Amino acid sequence: MISMQAKKQIQAELDFTRTFRLIAQAYEEIAVMKMRKIRNSVITTRQYLSQLSEVFFDVKQAQIRHKKMLEQMNKKKHMKKKQPQESTTAQPVSTERLNKTVSVFLSANTTLYGDLISRIFSFFIEKLKNDDSDIIIIGRLGRRLFDEQGPKRPYLYFELPDREITLEQLKPVIFHLVKYEKILVYYGRFDTIATQSPTVSNVSGDQPFPVLEKPRNLEERLGTDFLFEPSIESISRFFEELIASSLFRQTIAETQLARLGARIMSMERAQQNIEQDIKKLRSAEIKVSRLDQNRKQLDRLAGKSLWAK
Repeated sequence: MISMQAKKQIQAELDFTRTFRLIAQAYEEIAVMKMRKIRNSVITTRQYLSQLSEVFFDVKQAQIRHKKMLEQMNKKKHMKKKQPQESTTAQPVSTERLNKTVSVFLSANTTLYGDLISRIFSFFIEKLKNDDSDIIIIGRLGRRLFDEQGPKRPYLYFELPDREITLEQLKPVIFHLVKYEKILVYYGRFDTIATQSPTVSNVSGDQPFPVLEKPRNLEERLGTDFLFEPSIESISRFFEELIASSLFRQTIAETQLARLGARIMSMERAQQNIEQDIKKLRSAEIKVSRLDQNRKQLDRLAGKSLWAK
């Protein structure tokens, strides 16, 4: 009776484990299909936006030099005590941007991404230790991690789908981001299927967007002069409003690709563990079957001895 119950229990566990293996295989195959669909476009766009961000960096540095030049001219005018005259040089346009930094943690809403989200969170928290920037968290997992393990600091929360994000869904986030002078986004970067690394990107033009290749020397770029048409202010405003949002959208695509890679590896490891569990259950099933056969054999031998008597 005991062996019969044990056999039923083992068989039930085998059925459940095999079903779980099928689920893991399905998740892995879906992730592979999605990765094939978006990988080339993400990597190609990464290269394009990295070069565009260098132009953004040049524009921002030129605007800083332009402001310094205007300040020096105004100081000279005051020192000479001249009457105020109408300047022929275009004055900087007030964009009402906060002179602060905002740190954005891109997480996810669902699990099965291995340890990727927790690694990004640890990287994010480590950077916040000596940072007084405002905080934006995107994704339910990120909010839960921050509430449980993060510092007791206020933050702004947004929830975006883990895939197929539209521009309309991004608009509320971008609306808040462009208010800040400096925008740092913490996310997972796709290197290979087996490797996804926590990364921080500056999407506000203070630094070129990170790329695999070595960017051009920043010291050389700082000394480069440009001519702007119609004006440095209008060009700068265009970059701040549109290019920054494009760079942020690219970080969203990057982290989606990294999550897919993490899911593939997670499901692969899960299947390996499941195979080990199935082997153990089969060994236990064989052991119970042998015990059952031995018991039946003993019962038959005992029956023969009784009939003989």
